[in-house]
Amino acid sequence: MITSDQLTEIGRLGKPHGINGEINAYLDVDVDTDVMHRIVLLIDGIYVPFFIGSIRRKGADTLILALDDVNNEHEAASLTNHVLYALTADGVTEPDEMSDEEGFYASDLIGYTLTDCDSKIKIGLIADIDDSTENVLFIVDRPDGSTVYIPVADELIDDIDTDSHILSMTLPSGILDL
Repeated sequence: MITSDQLTEIGRLGKPHGINGEINAYLDVDVDTDVMHRIVLLIDGIYVPFFIGSIRRKGADTLILALDDVNNEHEAASLTNHVLYALTADGVTEPDEMSDEEGFYASDLIGYTLTDCDSKIKIGLIADIDDSTENVLFIVDRPDGSTVYIPVADELIDDIDTDSHILSMTLPSGILDL
């Protein structure tokens, strides 16, 4: 039986990625994915191990996991927002050891407020990214409850304020009306 003293909290699970059971994992610590073969979730008060079928990086602190016996979008969705644990013996390191060499990714901007650089108007909160096609998009929840999709393009980004979590972009005319 797995106990809490054998575990290190490493992040949380996000939304499913596609329809084949893959799921986004947002990390708070640096994990050596080459030696990590399982994750642990707290389900109904019991720590349950899930073996990793495949793992790939989506961003500096985001992974896409395929877990054994999680075969479709609905099964993956049932795991959304669970706290993600790893067995301490599986190579978890401290968060201050993370390398800055990995770069800055679109997924790092999830949770940022998007503003229009020209008008200074708050567009909304970046809730997720859609990377299911070649053109990656920010999924932005607007204050009125609607959702808008904004292209992730370096030439549109004017400023990233990491202290205030604000992303300022010059948006193409009419993009908010789509």
